Amino acid sequence: MRKNNKKGFTLAELLIVVAIIAVLVAVAIPVFTNQLEKSRDATSVANMRSAYAEAQTAFLTESDTGNAVYSRTAGTVTVSNVIIKTEQANDWSNQAGDLPFDAPKDPGTSSTKKLVFTYEDGALKSVAFGS
Repeated sequence: MRKNNKKGFTLAELLIVVAIIAVLVAVAIPVFTNQLEKSRDATSVANMRSAYAEAQTAFLTESDTGNAVYSRTAGTVTVSNVIIKTEQANDWSNQAGDLPFDAPKDPGTSSTKKLVFTYEDGALKSVAFGS
């Protein structure tokens, strides 16, 4: 007598498992991409906050500091090498609201930028990306 002891999975069972995995991956990729962009925006906002601190230091000491260049005649401080990691123009994923200034428009491109802080009557008036 032969033993009828077949072990393993049928083709139908394997196809069902592969289909379930495909559905889970299809759902997970957009969620992962969205979270990745949020983390890029958070990094960009943190870098702008650091640039602001450096600009304030340059403005208060009326001297250049590190990446910040103070211009008394123009009333500006230009901070170079601010890393912006965003890849989608999505208003910084609504994370720029706690900045002590109105954040410049989200460029939607990942690059190193200059931030120009303009002062008027001893107070910060505006912030914009420079060229």
